[in-house]
Amino acid sequence: MLIDQTQPSNIPVGTLLCKTRPRLNLGEWKYMDKAVWLRSPKEVTEEEYTKFYNSLAKDFSGDKPLSWSHFTAEGDVEFKAVLYAPPKAPQDLYESYYNSNKSNLKLYVRRVFISDEFDELLPKYLSFLIGLVDSDTLPLNVSREMLQQHSSLRTIKKKLIRKALDMIRKLAEEDPDESTDKEKKEESSSEVDEKRGQYTKFWNEFGKSIKLGIIEDATNRNRLAKLLRFETTKSEGKLVSLDQYISRMKAGQKDFFYITGASKEQLENSPFLERLKKKNYEMDLEFLSDADGHLTEVAKDAKTTNILSIPKF
Repeated sequence: MLIDQTQPSNIPVGTLLCKTRPRLNLGEWKYMDKAVWLRSPKEVTEEEYTKFYNSLAKDFSGDKPLSWSHFTAEGDVEFKAVLYAPPKAPQDLYESYYNSNKSNLKLYVRRVFISDEFDELLPKYLSFLIGLVDSDTLPLNVSREMLQQHSSLRTIKKKLIRKALDMIRKLAEEDPDESTDKEKKEESSSEVDEKRGQYTKFWNEFGKSIKLGIIEDATNRNRLAKLLRFETTKSEGKLVSLDQYISRMKAGQKDFFYITGASKEQLENSPFLERLKKKNYEMDLEFLSDADGHLTEVAKDAKTTNILSIPKF
């Protein structure tokens, strides 16, 4: 990056410019792009979002993120942010879940880089998200401890959580495989096909995080419950949402039934299922390798359906 005093007369002196690489015509000048997060989302292309993700994630394989959210928060607390849902979970994501303070968000204050190890911006269950936050409200030149206690930080965190969950919800809504509309499910185009199966990919990688969120985040439990997916005795290996399960309940059925076990085969052959199979009821199959306890927490907030463990039924 440099300032060139011999640049073309139609470009103001002092504008930051860069020379393109030789193979892109030596001597040609180009305006330096503003940072992605400082631009309007309408001005940023999908390719630019992907490149920015690859840079933040240090992932130069060219893999696209599953989804992203780019927004500006205004009001008493102002900040800009870009959040990404990566295509794969890190191998060590859950190994030291409660003992590590890992953050994948870079924190800037008024365009000044502050830290990429500031883990107070998102709760642990959303620590897999990658992105950047640039605040105009947080103070510069203060200690980490003072920053942690700043009142604006709580507001930023609250808004980031809301935007993150909205991003994940939208990923599900735009996935044709998630639709209950047969025509939408069978619709085909390059744009539609690109979104097909994306939420299943997300769930297979980060479903445990959503379950942990249900246990840990009472404030957002209802939002998180809508993101839950599970296999059932009638889903033929496909994932089902809580709302889809409830919509398919038999007449007179008032309870959501689930059973836990070490494998799908063990669950399907459980003697505890026989009584309900005779009634042609659909049952959720939960695996013990996942975060236990999430359905117990969902049950606390369930208003229309009782959630029962089959062995206790």
